[in-house]
Amino acid sequence: MKFQKGFTSVKGAVTLVLSTLAIAGVVGWIWNIVKIINTGFDVFTGLLIARVVGVFLAPLGAVLGYL
Repeated sequence: MKFQKGFTSVKGAVTLVLSTLAIAGVVGWIWNIVKIINTGFDVFTGLLIARVVGVFLAPLGAVLGYL
């Protein structure tokens, strides 16, 4: 019995989707940090506080980076 070396099409598709989501999450998290840096800090809004929390809670920061 021979086994296939490498990815099957299903494993390849799942890997592609998960890799894309991971890259999008990292990019969103970095954008969140950039938006915090570019904030004037004159007024502390709920969104600014959520962004700061999102630095430590990466899934939240990834979503807020795209807002």
